[in-house]
Amino acid sequence: MPTREITWNVGAFAIAAMYALVVVQALILGYGATKRYAMWRSGRPHGPIDRVGERLRATLGVMFLHRRLIRKGYVYAGVMHLFIFWGFIMLFVGTLIVLLEADIVRPFFGTSFYYGTFYVVYKIVINFFGLIFIIGLLMALFRRYVQVPIKFRKSLSDDAIVLGLLLLLGVTGFLLQALRLAATDDPNAAIHWVSYPLVLALSGVDRGVLRAAHGGMWWFHMLSNTALIAYIPVSKLFHMFTGPANVFTRSGEPKGALAPILNIEQQEHFGVSKVQDFNWKQLLNYDACMRCGRCLDFCPTFATGKPLKPRQLVVEIGAHVAKQEGMLAGPAGPNPAEAGVRGYDPQTSAAGAEDRRTAVMLPIAAQLIGDVVSEDEIWDCTTCRACMEQCPVLIEHVPLIVELRRNLVLEESRFPQDVQLLFNNLERNSNPYSFPASTRGDWAHGLGVRELAEVEDPSTLEIVYWVGCMSSFDGRTQKISTAMVKILQAAGVEFAILGREEGCSGDPARRTGNEYLYQILAQQNIERLQAYQAKRIVASCPHCFNTLLNEYPQFGGTFEVIHHTTYIEKLVTSGRLKVPAASGPDANPNLAYHDPCYLGRYNDIYDAPRNLLKMAEGGFVEMPRHRERGFCCGAGGGRAFMEEKRGTRISHNRLNEALDTGAEGVVAGCPFCVTMFEDGIRALGAEERFQVKDIAEVIAQKLDAASQPPTTPITTT
Repeated sequence: MPTREITWNVGAFAIAAMYALVVVQALILGYGATKRYAMWRSGRPHGPIDRVGERLRATLGVMFLHRRLIRKGYVYAGVMHLFIFWGFIMLFVGTLIVLLEADIVRPFFGTSFYYGTFYVVYKIVINFFGLIFIIGLLMALFRRYVQVPIKFRKSLSDDAIVLGLLLLLGVTGFLLQALRLAATDDPNAAIHWVSYPLVLALSGVDRGVLRAAHGGMWWFHMLSNTALIAYIPVSKLFHMFTGPANVFTRSGEPKGALAPILNIEQQEHFGVSKVQDFNWKQLLNYDACMRCGRCLDFCPTFATGKPLKPRQLVVEIGAHVAKQEGMLAGPAGPNPAEAGVRGYDPQTSAAGAEDRRTAVMLPIAAQLIGDVVSEDEIWDCTTCRACMEQCPVLIEHVPLIVELRRNLVLEESRFPQDVQLLFNNLERNSNPYSFPASTRGDWAHGLGVRELAEVEDPSTLEIVYWVGCMSSFDGRTQKISTAMVKILQAAGVEFAILGREEGCSGDPARRTGNEYLYQILAQQNIERLQAYQAKRIVASCPHCFNTLLNEYPQFGGTFEVIHHTTYIEKLVTSGRLKVPAASGPDANPNLAYHDPCYLGRYNDIYDAPRNLLKMAEGGFVEMPRHRERGFCCGAGGGRAFMEEKRGTRISHNRLNEALDTGAEGVVAGCPFCVTMFEDGIRALGAEERFQVKDIAEVIAQKLDAASQPPTTPITTT
């Protein structure tokens, strides 16, 4: 911002012209903000916004402390942005102080606070923030035009304009200060410590020349500031307003829950296919994107050369929405150059074809699905939530993709053949496979497991063990449910399963967009669980766990639901389950741990499985990408039931990382992860040297080992 801190009279005309420019700046910024606000409000209703105090605290933390920007691996980028942000804010505040003192306090009250200790401290502080402002901008220029990370777009004209204008304002601000100090021979020049070396260099220049140079520089600074203000509403710089607004209006639902389609039988339209289908919060989402590309750093589809790139999805839809609403919108730009990304071919792959698309070139009448977003992008998503976890302004990519799927499935009946088979099986058998529903409990024969229908008084049960489809029917993951039974019996837990009465939780139906089928499956399960008055449900599958815990309450099914890793840990810490602790030669932490997405990012369960491995194995091998940064196995979002045809396999990417740790195997807490890794290990030819286990299997093996009588060595004489 410009400063009027001069000691000679610039004349009433100059003052009037300056304030006229300030009014013009305010009008331009206000007009742009009003246009964008009107664009958001054109969306369908959304809300209400609850817990205002909590939202405000979170927003202020993100905005002023950069809590989501300065994170592990992003210290440079976070500090860079923090310098620019606080430098800009404090220079703006400093300008307001100058104007307040010069045009209000002194003329109307005949006094001044612009002297003494306040003046010295003020100048030292403003010089400091002006300097870190310029340092931050130079860091940004270096990052974008020297380092050029692979995730950055090739077209960086918007960045160049924004950074160029900001740097121009910062540099000319210090030049103005130096010219004023030199022209007036200010005795306090030394406290302006950043500009002081230049003041010394100008000490021999004629005062008249310095005054003229100051006047010209002042107006150049003022006009540059006007150009910046005019550019803000049509540039990425507007995220300084939309980012905090998006954080404040974030979803209040559990982060593992998708929004339901209420009164689905009465609806005539499903999902999103055109701009008019968005609610106002979704429209704000697209305006909030900082284009930082952090979502790309953790997206499994981007890492394996598939068309879906979450940042481009948001940017292209945002450009399309702006164009539809008659706003100026810069091009979405080509997608990142992905040289070096495994499996990516810019000439022949679908991803390369998408890179050559630019949203701004689309006609006004363009359709969202097909013209702006390809169906390959929509179906490639694993709903792992890595993009949402890393986004500094909490953009909600996964719910958007599911809304697009809902439109394709429920309104257009367009979906991959694999998904058609999935839907058919769920409708006929209440499981994703072709197995009859009546055989769901066959895995438990001979294990002493009761079905709820056989229990005379279900209220005596401590838990209902929710087995899930995969651990009921898949031969490999049935070992997980068998291990869980062994653990529960060893701990003396009174439990039962639903058996043939258990249906699919509905997760694969909901995540692939078939909300209608999901609600049927959910209502059936809720009625059965309520009929048996289930007090506590333990689920081995994180997808079932998430659905029962976070989504069934949307339809009246509120239960206490616990994941099996958390429950096993409780059994151990309470002393009910005696698992021998690894010690001596047995303490050999040679298994890597993989965080399932729906257990970790969706429900923040990270410690329980690690604690169990520390106790049972003496530790574990931490993968480079772990906890909230863990990499997907590729099974979520219904992808476990779809062929992975584009790019390289996500599971192979993760397994290669596990193999590179030197571990002898990988442990997960999810049957989907176990299945994907078992298939991947065979494809990579590593099954002889690398094992895949579930946490329950690790604990059950320890129980088996402890129950074996010690062997007596055979001696010969």
